[in-house]
Amino acid sequence: MSSLDSIEIKKILEKLRSEYSTFSKENPTIFKSLPFEERYTQVLKAKGNIENFLKDEIVFFEKLKEKHNELQAKKEALKGDTLNRILDEIEERLQKYPRIEFHPLAKKEMKYFYGAIMDFVNSEVPALYAIFRGTPEMNLFSDTLSNIERFGYSRKGLPSVGINEHIKSLLDANGNNTKIEKDTQTILKDISLNLKSLTTNLKDSIEKKRISPNYVLQINEKDYPNSFQNFQGKTALAAVDMILAKIKGIIVDFRMDAIVGLK
Repeated sequence: MSSLDSIEIKKILEKLRSEYSTFSKENPTIFKSLPFEERYTQVLKAKGNIENFLKDEIVFFEKLKEKHNELQAKKEALKGDTLNRILDEIEERLQKYPRIEFHPLAKKEMKYFYGAIMDFVNSEVPALYAIFRGTPEMNLFSDTLSNIERFGYSRKGLPSVGINEHIKSLLDANGNNTKIEKDTQTILKDISLNLKSLTTNLKDSIEKKRISPNYVLQINEKDYPNSFQNFQGKTALAAVDMILAKIKGIIVDFRMDAIVGLK
């Protein structure tokens, strides 16, 4: 998509809204405009790349439409199938993460996101502490890691502090789907922004050669079994590369890259 002016952007937005409205009459389960509007609002607030956002949304919508049309064309031959197959296909990219059933009112996307961040806190965060503890760089990471841990750290299987706050929002919403979706998208954006900040600081540490290329990680297996499995014996640089890849995967998989400006 080439550079767009405000008029072209407005036309594309109107087209997407019109398409959602039209197709939602055929299948309101799949063609939901509310999540799209929430993502668009977050991009504006974050001053993200509107063109990249629109490109991603168009591709996403076309995929929905293509699968919907295929199913309609094969309707007679596929009587036993339902549109859940389409939803399952959309969900597939999230299934690499644990799905945490913390509350029945929570959005499916949030259940996966909580699992993704909990996994990150249990695996990648201890490795970061092992690499940077006692260094000046740790001061740059501390607030960011605290925010991520606040959402993803679960003690003895109980919901994290951030998830407890989200549960309160779910109950306060009293079934209002707009409020639930808004809180969900806000959390996804906020945690993704922290992940992006972490990415920036890690890349800066690499560029300024503040990570010893010969340092080999030693992880306490008893305290951090997941981190031990993934990072024990890795060099610090190799571990940071793995962590950067994990962060990018999470942000892209949850379609937050345009919103947080991840390149």
